[in-house]
Amino acid sequence: MNPQTPSQPPGKVSFRVRLPVEKPLWTYILIGVNIAMYLVLEFTGGSGSARNLIRFGANYAPLVTEGEYWRLLTAGFLHIGVLHILFNMYALYVLGRETEPVYGRARFIVIYLLSGICGSIFSYGLNQGLSAGASTSLFGLFGALAVFFYRQRKMLGAVGRQQLVSLGIILAINIVIDVSPGSGIDIWGHAGGLIGGVLLSWVLCPVYTASEQIANTFSSAAGAAATELPSIVLIDTNPLRKQALNVGLFGAGLVVLTLIARLLQT
Repeated sequence: MNPQTPSQPPGKVSFRVRLPVEKPLWTYILIGVNIAMYLVLEFTGGSGSARNLIRFGANYAPLVTEGEYWRLLTAGFLHIGVLHILFNMYALYVLGRETEPVYGRARFIVIYLLSGICGSIFSYGLNQGLSAGASTSLFGLFGALAVFFYRQRKMLGAVGRQQLVSLGIILAINIVIDVSPGSGIDIWGHAGGLIGGVLLSWVLCPVYTASEQIANTFSSAAGAAATELPSIVLIDTNPLRKQALNVGLFGAGLVVLTLIARLLQT
């Protein structure tokens, strides 16, 4: 909310809104796991070796079709080359530190993992080659962040609108890069991760309500206007357990999507 100023009409009161947030935890754990797996690849044959990537769980359509569906999850923790891991881990650091605090740890990890699997399924069904990387999940987090600022746009005001515009510009840049000739980027994996992240976060997005009003005393120094504002402390009324059924339905949808992807590969 905008701070009250002397020019405001008499009787109109502004409030400082405090959102409930959690300190990031899964963000750092995931960065650690991804880096660890990259080092394992490098010390066991190289992260650029297709054979080594397949050995450790890359998304390889022929093997997924044979029943190795676990690759749809493990592929998200493997990276090809130092630039790939550095770029994705920087993106995870930035997006994770924005997304995990507002969604909370439980919803964050659900969105990260399931949107990543969704992207892997899109990649499996529509690509013929090998794919790996956390970008499917990263696009899921990107979608979750966009949904948050869209759903909270009235409360956040100009700040929320500015964030939406910035996210739109970043998305447009990524689309241009993805479709550029010779980019070698898994376009369908990115699209699937984004779609999965948007669908999941639409039901998992925080729903705020005021829990209490903390009345701060308006005080002024000699000749100075009051500067402190009353605060509204919000609570989130949409915990993960409340959306367990919808998350289960999303998981069932991923199973159906996998079956469709398998049909496309045969």
